[in-house]
Amino acid sequence: MCRALLERGPVTVVAYSGADEDAEGLRDQGFEVVTGPLRRTPRDLLTGLARSLSLSSARFYDGALERRARALPAPDLLVVEHVQLLPMAAHLPATTRVLDMHNVESLLAERVAATTGGLKKLVWGLEARALRRVEAGARADVVAVTSTVDAAALARVARHERVVVVPNAWDEPVPLPPAPDPVVSYVALMSWTPNVEAALWFARRVWPLVLEQVPQARLQLVGRNPAPAVTALAGPSVVVTGTVDDLEPWYASTRVAVAPLLAGGGSRLKILEALAAARPLVATTVGAEGLEDLVGRGVVVADEPAAFAAEVVALLRDADRAAELGRVGADAVGADHSWRAAVAPLTAAVDALGR
Repeated sequence: MCRALLERGPVTVVAYSGADEDAEGLRDQGFEVVTGPLRRTPRDLLTGLARSLSLSSARFYDGALERRARALPAPDLLVVEHVQLLPMAAHLPATTRVLDMHNVESLLAERVAATTGGLKKLVWGLEARALRRVEAGARADVVAVTSTVDAAALARVARHERVVVVPNAWDEPVPLPPAPDPVVSYVALMSWTPNVEAALWFARRVWPLVLEQVPQARLQLVGRNPAPAVTALAGPSVVVTGTVDDLEPWYASTRVAVAPLLAGGGSRLKILEALAAARPLVATTVGAEGLEDLVGRGVVVADEPAAFAAEVVALLRDADRAAELGRVGADAVGADHSWRAAVAPLTAAVDALGR
């Protein structure tokens, strides 16, 4: 999206920085980058909470970075990534404002609440209500969502005049040779609550059923900052990698990728990434949400533990079928999920406002 906007004029990226971020990589592509560490001082947390009543929004409020953004020249276009950053961007001047919703966050919070219990259920329920208020009150000329499913979900929460679908996409598939061994991989940010719950569900409910039929199988949980509950899953047949410098070796050893999400929104870049590497993927219905056109074209869907395990086992046992399904997936990503095509509705909407 940033590259598409850079074709229209200078782009400044204002973002948090940390050990996992690569500001120089952005600068090398021609962007001006204004960064700072996320401090989360008590004052910032209270200010963020007062502006939104949302705990997740308060976690990402930083007065110092807001002041740095306000010191920049007023932009023609302000793009706010994630609903949670809206309170921090509320006082930034701009001719045109775009809200890029990676998920309908209130729906995501509702789904997490539905899959948990006790105090956690109560907290997520309250968070869902707070996020609905933020989403409904969003002041934006254009709202971008990642799927038609999210567009329909947002319409139930709030009325926005211009909502465009900018699906997640991939630059260019680079198919890898078929994997020689029965290896399953779940690649994700392993600190994000829906990914943590997915890893736990798969490892506890599905993986034992896979091992019963393919005892030599191995599971790779690949992703940065794994939560303690994910780290604890490591064992004789399960590898928890933590942060890795390069995903290609892990995909190279993977015969089957999985996206076992029970809650979430938007669409999964990791599905596109796996298919681009020619790895077939088994997903839940929620995991494949927003990428339904890929079901049968690299993606297989199953929701119950036994059915999910059966699909994984079938692909582990039939290396030729797994390789062919992976090739079909890579072709589908290349044909239908390029970034240039995906971003076109947003740039068209922005251009129309400028006329």
